[in-house]
Amino acid sequence: MDLLLILTYTAICFGIFKFFKIPLNKWSVPTAVLGGVIIIGSLLLLMNYNHPYTERAQMVTVTLPIIPEVEGVVVEVTANANKELKKGDFLFRIDPTAYEAKVESIKAEIESAEQNVEMLQARLASENADIAQAKAQRDLAMKDADRYRNGSTDRMKSPFTDQEVVRAQQTYLASQAQWRSSLAKRDQTTAQLNALVNGENAGVYRLKANLKEAEYFLAKTVVRAPSDGYATQLFLKPGMFVRPLPLRPVMVFVPAQKTSVYAVFRQNSALRLTAGDEAEVVFNGLPGSVVKGKVKQILPAIANSSYQAQGHLQGLSLDPKLDGIYAEIELNNIADVERLPAGTMGQVAVYSGYLEHVAIMRKILLRMTSWTHYLYIDH
Repeated sequence: MDLLLILTYTAICFGIFKFFKIPLNKWSVPTAVLGGVIIIGSLLLLMNYNHPYTERAQMVTVTLPIIPEVEGVVVEVTANANKELKKGDFLFRIDPTAYEAKVESIKAEIESAEQNVEMLQARLASENADIAQAKAQRDLAMKDADRYRNGSTDRMKSPFTDQEVVRAQQTYLASQAQWRSSLAKRDQTTAQLNALVNGENAGVYRLKANLKEAEYFLAKTVVRAPSDGYATQLFLKPGMFVRPLPLRPVMVFVPAQKTSVYAVFRQNSALRLTAGDEAEVVFNGLPGSVVKGKVKQILPAIANSSYQAQGHLQGLSLDPKLDGIYAEIELNNIADVERLPAGTMGQVAVYSGYLEHVAIMRKILLRMTSWTHYLYIDH
């Protein structure tokens, strides 16, 4: 851009010398050169500081790495590469055989567990009947034992022998133990039936939770578009084995997003870069065109200022000539740039509210820069 300004001044001087027929001597030529140095130098300093310009600008696109949540062999891949897709559209499918088998196996386990609950309920009813029978037998044995014991107070008159009294007492104790055993079995069965989670048997509830997980992974054998956008560089093919770990993307998805341009300005321009300032962008792929916009935000950090704890000393890696201030430029009208591929490079000029009349020169030079994009030679 500085060269364009010098060439423009040279052309003006040449025209003035020709039109007014000024002779070329030791006074006129140095005066023109010295005047050019002073004028161009002053204009450049004022313009560069108050209306920053950068050649380092690019349309930035955020991509989504597609990583499957399950592992397996890919059996089908979409044929719609680089075509607009809607959220939920098919991307690729993993062989679901193992996951379908897992779902069916858990369903069978749930059926068995539910039948087991019914068996526990039937067993509880049977154990209640056993308890009633054991209680009746215990009560009868207790009466017999009391009769034998009370009838043997006077040994001389008792009709029962000592052996019969002992046998009656042992029969009572055995029936008492049988009754208590029946109670314990019933309590165990009741505890199994009363083990509930959200009103459902704990075993059945656990299996149903496992079924939800298995159905979730089965559904994830079909990978779908996470949002509106398109899949690009589709190298995934049927027959490839994919897995979630290590986290290795198998497809790149570009979501639909508003076109933004990020530009890197010299750190000297920090005081003249403000969100809301008018901006203009020219792209290498759009010669002769200028796209208007505004500064959306100034990023609060410089990329190379980020450090992480390591096992050795670190030095400063910032280079003020290369590591500048990042600004996001929001384009007013993206219709002109829709046909450009993502990542297209460009140049940006920002017009601050200071010395606004100097901004005219910056706008002219920016347009001249855009025209030069027509001129290139491939080696």
